[in-house]
Amino acid sequence: MTVLMMFAACYGVWQLTMLASATRTVRMPLLVLGVVAGLYGAGMLALGLQVLYTRGMTALTGDPLPEIVRTASYTVDPLIEELAKVAPFALLALLHRKVRAQWGLTDFLLLGAAGGAGFGLVEQLLRHADEAASVTGGGPFDGWSRMQGFSFVQIWGLPDLITSWLPTPVSYIDAFSADAPSPEISLHLVWSALAGLGIGLLIRGSALQRLAGVALLLFPWLDHAAYNHEVTDPDGAGVINALATPLAFLRHVLWLYPLLALAAATFLDRRTLLAGKRAWPDTLTAAERGGRPAVAALGGHAFAGLPWTPYFIWTYTLTRRAALFSHARVAADDPMHQAVAQATTALDGTDAQAWRGTTVRRRDGATPPRGIKPWLPLIVWAALLVPAVVYFLPGSLPTFSGVQGLLAEPWVFPLVLVVSVAGLGWLGWQLYATARRLRPLLAAPAADAAVRAELRLLTGFGSIAAGIGSLVLGLAAGGPDQPILTSHILDAISQTLFLASLLLAMLAMVWFPPLGMAALAGGGFQLVLTAAAADFLATLAGAGALAILAAMMSGNGSGSGRGDDYWEEKYGQDDPPPRQQRMSDANKAELEDSGWLKNKVQNPQTRRDFMKWLEKGHQQGEPHEHLRPGSPEAEAKLAEFLAETL
Repeated sequence: MTVLMMFAACYGVWQLTMLASATRTVRMPLLVLGVVAGLYGAGMLALGLQVLYTRGMTALTGDPLPEIVRTASYTVDPLIEELAKVAPFALLALLHRKVRAQWGLTDFLLLGAAGGAGFGLVEQLLRHADEAASVTGGGPFDGWSRMQGFSFVQIWGLPDLITSWLPTPVSYIDAFSADAPSPEISLHLVWSALAGLGIGLLIRGSALQRLAGVALLLFPWLDHAAYNHEVTDPDGAGVINALATPLAFLRHVLWLYPLLALAAATFLDRRTLLAGKRAWPDTLTAAERGGRPAVAALGGHAFAGLPWTPYFIWTYTLTRRAALFSHARVAADDPMHQAVAQATTALDGTDAQAWRGTTVRRRDGATPPRGIKPWLPLIVWAALLVPAVVYFLPGSLPTFSGVQGLLAEPWVFPLVLVVSVAGLGWLGWQLYATARRLRPLLAAPAADAAVRAELRLLTGFGSIAAGIGSLVLGLAAGGPDQPILTSHILDAISQTLFLASLLLAMLAMVWFPPLGMAALAGGGFQLVLTAAAADFLATLAGAGALAILAAMMSGNGSGSGRGDDYWEEKYGQDDPPPRQQRMSDANKAELEDSGWLKNKVQNPQTRRDFMKWLEKGHQQGEPHEHLRPGSPEAEAKLAEFLAETL
């Protein structure tokens, strides 16, 4: 059940992402991380603010807490939730000039939708992830259901989800309804998509567009409040009650809201991109400058060297869009502009012949690690994840629902507590390690890598807050099978069990694997490139746009397409060593102290960590791969290091 809920949340975001392919710059992995940030970051932020508000009002007014909570559910709580869902992305934009410059309106809309999908997911998981023993159904294709009064809770099967538009993970269906049930549209996703566009208009728009942005922020709050009012106090009076009927009528075309918003965002983004191309013609390929449409010009390159070029060209396209969005906000010598211009020049020099010979093979000299010691971080990480994974994956299926009850048994639960506390410690350490490596990512021309790192930090902090809160409130409640709160906070929190809430917080450890885990396989595989291909990809790797793929690039079998003295002239190096030599104590500092590395990584400790990472698994005096500072090989190794340490 849990897997289907997670799939439903991500599937709606994927649908919007595919429709936004003409103008977006964000990639699907970042949007999935946005869903996770909505689950742990926005969910915990909203919970904390609601706790402060309801308890504070009770202390100030002396009114009973249940009455305060009931009124807040259709007044203040919707405002808190709608702002919390887009707060992470708005904060990133406010803190970072590159984010404000490089994200288009479509990106803000998609990230808002991702945050809303994650927020809706956490509510559904807290309500229903522990109900496997009480549901009936035929499995992941038919879904599951459970009676609840005069309605039933429906967890949809895979065919229903795939054929639906922005499906919600769980639906509540009237048992006496004559209509054939089908997945409803995810309200939180739609509301947050509108609010995300509103944030984008406030940041990037003109004066008139900013007014539209304010309206797009207000509308989700009012619609959310009206929806909650219908459920909580349908016969009440006031402004919300007066708006409930017209807003409920408009909700019949809820499916149209994100399409209209996406159409508007795409139209405005297209205008910005066209203006950017006119301002920076050096970012256009020769074919585009000759009058060919971008789709035709880049499409020809995409199929020049199958199977590699489609992904490379798509990454180039997204990176170029990010640069073009920033054309009116940065100078022409902006590093992102320069990187894209260099990549365009390199791309013009490639054709089908230039990509022939590119292949993947084992890294030379790659040997698997010996003994158990190198694998200990991975083993510890996997062991800490066992209770959460077992509870939410097999345990959420009716066939294996006994697993959830087993983890709550008095003779097992203390062990779960010990593992959970250790998991919180693990998360804290990984957050520290991620924060230490944030500075070089912030220095990269593209904003993507730094945004991913900061969303991981937000996810980790939210998970730690949820874990500690669950421990405190759950232990006070008296046991693993007790509700952690007795009043309405996010509604779902009052229904979930202590054990489910705690293990949901621990599930966030999936996003914090051991540092350098990818290197445990003994070096893995390398992408062996032709000179022209390496020259093109090096510019994208230097921009921070190919961090993961560049991790496959190696010095063997790839070339730069430039003279040997190019890198020394650019970075001021003297007499660089050959690419393969014995690395002694006397020359270890050459790469670490190079102008290229200092320009890329300003933190001295991170540079030292990079050097230790290069030497990992080798003994003093053994042959090491000695990289020419600033070369594509060095760019690729640095990108690999940064990718692994996230």
